[in-house]
Amino acid sequence: MDHGLLPKILRVPGNISVTIASLEPNDGFPHSGISGKMIPYDLNTTSFFECNDKVDLSSGETYYLISQNYPLSPTSEITGCSIKFSTSGSRQGIRGFATEDEPVVYYFQSETEVTFSISHQDHSFTQKRFYILVNSYEISTSKTCDSTGKFDVAVGQTINFGTRQFGVNPYDNNLICGYDYTRTPGTNTLFALAIQYESEKCCDTMSIDGLTDDQQIYQGFQYSNLFFTDSQNISFIFNSDPIMGGTGLNGSLEHIDCTCSPGIILVKNNTLTSPGYSNSISYCPDLLCTSKIEFQNDLYDLQLDFTDISLRSYSLNNDTDSVTVFNSYDHPLVIMKPSYFGFMNFWATVSPVTVQFVSKSLTAFPLNMIGRGFSMNLNLVKKNFVTEKVAFNDGFFLKDISKLDLASGKTFEFIVTGRPGTQIHMHFFTKVSNQVFVDIFDGDSMDAPRIDNKELYSNIIENGYSIELSTTSEKAVIHIRGNPTFLEPGTDFQALVTDKSKTPECGLWVYTLKQQQKDSEKLLVKGKDCIKILHFTDSSYSQSAFMVFSYTADIPMNIYYGLNASSNNLISSQTSDLRPAYLFTSYLVLQYTASEMSEVHFFWDISGQVIPAVMNSDQTLMLMSDDYLKIDSGNTIQQFIVELKDSNTGMMCEFLADSGKGTGTLTWSSYTNEIKKESFSPATRSLKFTSCAEKLLVDYTSPGGSDNGLFVKISKADLRCSSHRSISAVVLLIFFISSLFI
Repeated sequence: MDHGLLPKILRVPGNISVTIASLEPNDGFPHSGISGKMIPYDLNTTSFFECNDKVDLSSGETYYLISQNYPLSPTSEITGCSIKFSTSGSRQGIRGFATEDEPVVYYFQSETEVTFSISHQDHSFTQKRFYILVNSYEISTSKTCDSTGKFDVAVGQTINFGTRQFGVNPYDNNLICGYDYTRTPGTNTLFALAIQYESEKCCDTMSIDGLTDDQQIYQGFQYSNLFFTDSQNISFIFNSDPIMGGTGLNGSLEHIDCTCSPGIILVKNNTLTSPGYSNSISYCPDLLCTSKIEFQNDLYDLQLDFTDISLRSYSLNNDTDSVTVFNSYDHPLVIMKPSYFGFMNFWATVSPVTVQFVSKSLTAFPLNMIGRGFSMNLNLVKKNFVTEKVAFNDGFFLKDISKLDLASGKTFEFIVTGRPGTQIHMHFFTKVSNQVFVDIFDGDSMDAPRIDNKELYSNIIENGYSIELSTTSEKAVIHIRGNPTFLEPGTDFQALVTDKSKTPECGLWVYTLKQQQKDSEKLLVKGKDCIKILHFTDSSYSQSAFMVFSYTADIPMNIYYGLNASSNNLISSQTSDLRPAYLFTSYLVLQYTASEMSEVHFFWDISGQVIPAVMNSDQTLMLMSDDYLKIDSGNTIQQFIVELKDSNTGMMCEFLADSGKGTGTLTWSSYTNEIKKESFSPATRSLKFTSCAEKLLVDYTSPGGSDNGLFVKISKADLRCSSHRSISAVVLLIFFISSLFI
C-alpha cells in the first residue's frame, strides 16, 4: 500500500476481519512489519471531523484526520475548515521530504492550527482526498550509532556499521549517526559498499556523499544493494525524528583489491579464483582477467575442477558476466554465465590452458544478485602412456587406429616415421567433439609444434571423403585419450594414418561410410598409379559386418583385402574377377591406372546368424570368414549356407588357403535330408570335398590370433547324381498333357 493511489485508510460498514499475511518469498531482508488501528465512525456523518474543532494531544494517542467522504472526493466544497491541535513542547518547524505518496512532515510546539480547502468537483478521474496522522512526543537528547567517526580503510579491510540491533528491533528515535571513510588510492582498488536500509518513510533519512557525483538521499522504501565507487572518500549521515522507527541501516564498506590472478606455472596442485573470492563480498566490475595455466604436459594431464561458480545475474541488454576456459588450441571448453548448470569438471592434455573471467561495468546491484565469483582446483594427473612405434616403408604405408579403450584413462601414443620426403597424414572417420582428445605433434617428440585441431570439433565427415590433418615432415607423435568428463558409453574412435599424399590427378582418396545399408556415392576412378581406400565405420566391431563392392566398368584394378596393399592381401586384379560377395573387412584398398573415367561404389551391413548364398550351375562362389588375413583377431564363429540350383553334377568345396587353427564341418543335404557331414580340423590349401547335394552348410570356428581364416570356393562338381527333381517335372508334364485329351 505504498503507492499514492492506494488509500492508506479503509472505511467499511459493520464488522471487519483483518488478516495480515506475507505472500512474497523471503527476500532475506528484515522488515518493520505492519501496524494499524481500527476506529469506529458514525456512517451517518461523512465529514469524520467537525470544522473549527480543538484536539488535545496530551494523551499521546495518534489522532487520525480524514477528509470528508474518504476515500472519495468530498460531496461538497470545503472552505476555511480548521482544526487546532495543542500540546506542550519547545520545537517547531518543517522538515522531511515530499514524495509522490507522502505529505511533508510538520513539527510544532504547544499548538498549531491547520486549515483545509477542497474545491467541489462531481466528476474527476483523480480523487481529492487527504489523511493526516498527528502525534505528540517528549523532546529528548540526540543519540548516536556504533562505530561512528572518521576512518582510513586499508586495502583488504572491511568495516561494518549501522544502527543497533538491525533486523531485531527498530532503530532508536533522535538518531544522528555520521560515518566518514577514506582510502589511499591504489593502482587497482575500489570502495565496495554493501548496504541494507529501511526507515520511517516520511521522516527518517540517510544521505551518502562520495558514492556518485551527486549526494544520494534514501528514505522509506527498502534498499538492499551493492555499490562500487572509485571515490577516495565516502560519508554517511543517518537521522531519525523523535517518533516512529523502522528496520534501520546495516552496511559494510570494503577497500577491495581488483587485481586479476596472474598466470600459473603448475608444478603441484593449486587453486585459481576470481579476484576477491576468498575475502570480499563480491568481485569488482569491469574486469577482464586472463589467467594462463602452464603445466608439464609430457608427464601430466590437467584436471580443472570448479568447486564454485556464482556470477552476477543483474545485467543490462542481456550482457552478463562470464567465465570461459580455452584449451591450448584456443577452443572454448566451456562458457559459464549466470545461473550456469552443467559440467563442473574439465580436462586438458596439452599446455597451456587459459581461463578468461569477464565482469561488466555496472557498479550497482541488488544484494541478492551480487555473485561470489568462481573457484577451481587445478589437479595434475599422471599420464599413463601406451606407446606404439610405426615406421612406414614401401610395403607398409597404411595404419589403422581403432578399438582403443578410451574409458581406461590411458594416453595412446603413436610415434610415426614416414618414408623420406613424405608427410604424415591422419584421416578421421568418427566425430571427436569433446569426447576424445587428439593431439598431433609435428615432429618426433612432444617438444615439436602442435597441429591445430579445431577442425575436428565440427567438421568430421562420417559419410563421404574424410578430412585429414597433416604434418610438415615425415615425423609425427600422435596422442589419443578419452575425455573423462564427456566420454559416453560406447564412444568410438577410428582413424587412418599414412605417409601417402593425395595427388591432383587422383584426387580425394579415402572414403568412409557410417550409415548402415546406405550405398556410397559413385566414386570416380581415373588417373595413373592411384590408390583409393574404402572404409566403413562399425563401432560395434561385429564379426558379421561386411562390405559389398560394385563397379560400373570392367577395368584392371588390384583390390586388396583389409588395409594392406601387399600381395598376400590381393583378392582380385580386375573389377570383374571372382571374389567373395561378402567381404568381412572394414577396409578395401583399390590400386589402379585408368585413362577412362569409371565408377565404383559400396555399402555395408551386418548379417544374421547364418550367411546365405544362392548359385546356379554355371556360377562359382567364394566364402571368406571374418578372421581371414587379420592379425590378432578374436574368437570367430560363423555359418554359411549355399544353395545350388538346376544341377545334376553335385557341389564341390575347395579350400583356397590353409585355415590355420580354424576348424569346422561341412553338412551336405538334398532338400531337407542330410546326406553327410564332414569335418576339417584344420584344412590345408587345395583340400576338396564333393557331394551330390543341393545345399551346403559350412560351420567355422577359430580360437583367434593370427594366420587363421576360412577361404573356400564353391562350384558345381563333376559327379553323376540322380535327378529326382527333373523326373518329377517330366511326369507332371506328361500327366498334364494327357489330361487335355480326355
